Amino acid sequence: MTDPNAPLREVRRWMRVSTPVNKVAAAGLRGRLPQISGPLVIGALGVGAIGAGIAWRALASTRGTGRTQRFVDLASAALESRFPTSGAEAPSSGLTREDGAGRPGRARRARRAINVEVGEGFGRPSLVSIDVVVPAGDTLVDATDAAQALDVITRAVWNNPEMAPVSVRARVLEAHGGADDLEAPGVQTDTVADMSVLGFADEIARPDELYHRYGPPECDPAWRP
Repeated sequence: MTDPNAPLREVRRWMRVSTPVNKVAAAGLRGRLPQISGPLVIGALGVGAIGAGIAWRALASTRGTGRTQRFVDLASAALESRFPTSGAEAPSSGLTREDGAGRPGRARRARRAINVEVGEGFGRPSLVSIDVVVPAGDTLVDATDAAQALDVITRAVWNNPEMAPVSVRARVLEAHGGADDLEAPGVQTDTVADMSVLGFADEIARPDELYHRYGPPECDPAWRP
């Protein structure tokens, strides 16, 4: 005689001995994915992450640091020695407030702005980028004077006392529309001269090109390309 409960008992037995589907999938994944569990592996990954962070910071610009300011001072001194700025003031088209009253006044002519970025090369020559922004009417809006200014600045940067060799990217830019603040973000400019006017192949002068023009850098006289 057939037991009517036999099919149910068979189903329950099958459920007890069968492996759930999710366990099979998990077992398959364990066979394919690497397991990061060893302390040496985890330590190596941590050291690699720290090294990547150091490299990123080294490759990033050092704008705003002491070194950048020293290059600003170096370029400014070189430019001022050859093309000094005038201390004269120019009449203002507006009014100045003196003792609460509006009177015709005199405003200082917008001075030159020198923007410098020093990019750390991390095993390669560092790139020093210099933009000299001048107002309309400055002597450096003349292409010949601008080229001479770039030559003076490039020589000074190449012979800087801190690091050698360096690549140099320098430009003279004329501000549009009589801008009062040449360092303000978004100031519109036209390029008066870049490194190509000095005979370099493009807007960046590389160490071998600088060596052939100016000789070895003063802080490393033995350097050769």
